Amino acid sequence: MAVVSTQTPSSIYPSHLLEETPEFQDVIASSPPPTDDADLAAVRVGAVLWKLRSSNAWYRRRYWVDTQNMRLHYEPSHKPFWCNAKQHVDILDIKDARLGWKTDVFNLAGRLAEKKRAKDPQRPPMLREDCCFSIIHGRENKSLDLVASDPETAATWVRGFKSLMTVVHAVEKRRSDQQWLKLLFNQADKDGSGALSFDECCQLLLQLNMKIDPEAAMKLFQISNVNKRKIKDKQAIDAEEFIQFYQLLLVRPEIETLFRKYSEDDGASMSPNGLRQFLEKEQSMKDVKAEFAVGLIRRFDPSPSKEMGRMTLAGFTALMTSPMFEILDESQRDQVVQNMTHPLSHYFMASSHNTYLTGNQLTSESSIEAYISVLKNGCRCIELDLWDGPDGEPVIYHGNTLTGTVPVKDVLNDAIKPFAFKTSTYPLFLSFENHLCLEQQAVLATQIKDAIGDLLCLMDVADMKELPSPEQLRNKIIIKAKKYMSIGSHNAPSPTSNSSPAPSPTPGKEEQPAENNQSSSQPVVPLPDANSSQQEKTLQPIAKDLFDMVNICEAVKFHGFANSLKKDKCYHISSFSEGKALDLITESSEDFVRHTTRQLVRIYPAATRTTSSNFSPFPHWAVGSQVVALNYQTNSKEMRMYRGFFRQNGNCGYVLKPQYLINNTFPLPLQHDKLQKYLKVRIISGQCLPKVGENENSIVDPYVTIKILGHSADTFSFRTRVVANNGFNPYWDEAVEVFLRAPELAVICFTVKDSQTIGASRFIGSYSLPVNHISPGYRHVPLVRNGEPLSSATICIQVEMKDLND
Repeated sequence: MAVVSTQTPSSIYPSHLLEETPEFQDVIASSPPPTDDADLAAVRVGAVLWKLRSSNAWYRRRYWVDTQNMRLHYEPSHKPFWCNAKQHVDILDIKDARLGWKTDVFNLAGRLAEKKRAKDPQRPPMLREDCCFSIIHGRENKSLDLVASDPETAATWVRGFKSLMTVVHAVEKRRSDQQWLKLLFNQADKDGSGALSFDECCQLLLQLNMKIDPEAAMKLFQISNVNKRKIKDKQAIDAEEFIQFYQLLLVRPEIETLFRKYSEDDGASMSPNGLRQFLEKEQSMKDVKAEFAVGLIRRFDPSPSKEMGRMTLAGFTALMTSPMFEILDESQRDQVVQNMTHPLSHYFMASSHNTYLTGNQLTSESSIEAYISVLKNGCRCIELDLWDGPDGEPVIYHGNTLTGTVPVKDVLNDAIKPFAFKTSTYPLFLSFENHLCLEQQAVLATQIKDAIGDLLCLMDVADMKELPSPEQLRNKIIIKAKKYMSIGSHNAPSPTSNSSPAPSPTPGKEEQPAENNQSSSQPVVPLPDANSSQQEKTLQPIAKDLFDMVNICEAVKFHGFANSLKKDKCYHISSFSEGKALDLITESSEDFVRHTTRQLVRIYPAATRTTSSNFSPFPHWAVGSQVVALNYQTNSKEMRMYRGFFRQNGNCGYVLKPQYLINNTFPLPLQHDKLQKYLKVRIISGQCLPKVGENENSIVDPYVTIKILGHSADTFSFRTRVVANNGFNPYWDEAVEVFLRAPELAVICFTVKDSQTIGASRFIGSYSLPVNHISPGYRHVPLVRNGEPLSSATICIQVEMKDLND
């Protein structure tokens, strides 16, 4: 049990920690670089570190890494005599290791430390940034914020964790890898004897969600027990024998049938020519060379078979279950394959709504981790709701609600600057909802210049006839904002450092002009309302430095398609709620398409979606809307389809529109009844489907659903039968056919659920991808839950496709 320290942080540090040291960014580079082995040895030995839960809550604990079971363990230095349990974090759950103040907790504590230092310059530093590091882990991206006794220890732990993450994540991707199997073995070997009894093996099988006949399991166990070892008069197998036992369990009838079909007469092995025929006939690979087949045998088959130049069933199984034969077209996974030189208006853009929120729209926390998460997932347009903050510095939060706040400065420095181009090098848009007074607008401009000034797009738009391309804007950040704000007498309450303002009856809405009664050195300009010849609105320019940062994405009010065609520029962008956009689509879909060929349009969720639910993006994509913003923090079926759509084109966050949405060809092809694509999917089997719910002894009763969404005429769904009591290797062997009219916009989602006798089925995992980028042949679908891959869980399918307009 953790004990909160009653000492001040400065009083618990050794004296040498308070001495001047190099800047923390240079610690790793300036200190002698230990080898990876030295880093790993250090984290295995462990250290006493301080955990920060807040600036006033410090916990002294011992931390160490168990590399055998791949866990970070920690225990308090003081605990009750009755408390023997040790806490841990699985290395597999760790997402990142960061040196310095790079989390919400550290940023808050750091600001407090700097304020106290500013008041008393002679005061020793309460918190040294070069001694701080954070471990980001879990589905919710929790931060474990730690303080070491010296900079070298902090740097060593960060390097050690990055090395561990690289190794473990690489191993985890291959479920039949011996290292992964040995990890399972070590976790099951509770007494550390180096062997597992039959009962322990059965428990491990249960954890793997496999329920098999005990007699069949015993036969395989005895076959694997080559050394005939015994523990307490019971047969037991060591790690190598366990690997053999596991591989015997992995016998896949569908794979074995394929193997026999292309093997030689004895059926024991496959020649390079047999493998070549399989790749061409079953996997639709063209002109496969013999050398390529030989290379696959050497890569996937264990010795000594590969030395003979032939592939065994074990090697063929390893090939079939490798990432090479996942369902998403291999060319789309890690590389940009589309033409990126069109104007920006010709692309769909992965976009986030209220990016800062971790949950609902009324009471959830705001966090830099939310920004980091979407950027790592390829999002290219993020939202910042800007409000006056304490001490003259702007903050981000959902106005007029009880959501938490996060300083804009932290988001710029710790999320946008380091992660803007980690996943994609194509332009990142910052969508501002500006409620700041002029003074804090000027502060914001300074913060932007300091953090990302060299990355800003500062194009001259005076003579611009069409938007620049994503290729022209690589590694550039574009600010989307209004240049003018309505002058009024109302200012919404601003949050303080310790509390948020009381909520109004209606939650803060999108794209409402910020009212401002502050004086300004800039001119106040009257601009006519396009809907009225008699009324005038008085608008005030935003702060000069911020004004100059807005160029190719200036937000303007929409006054109708005809008015926009007459007055708007190509660099203007208008935002619509989902309901308003659907009304416009119903009224004039062709005008909507024409509008989106030259200008960007942003669609955002209705204000009534207080739970951060999502809407379907497909009706908006169907008319060319580029910036359809969804709540990334909500793992809804809409979000799963959305992520699936943007898996194409190397997950760069940009997808080129179909040609008919670029050329203004009317009537649109999707308005015809002509069928464009034939698709046949055979759901064959599942592998290692995890249990769901709290009952550890339960076995899932899985079934698979297929759903296709896109154009309204292409909506399709299908469901297999339920396989009882088998999550390890359920077998369905059911096929379905579908014809599509607009395959360019269609997304297919495979979902696996656990059937329940009472109540709704439980979600196990799913995977979505664009229909046009499904790979043909025998493929594996990797399942995802809550945005994270499920270790080893897949479904095996067979795909046949044909374009009907060829």
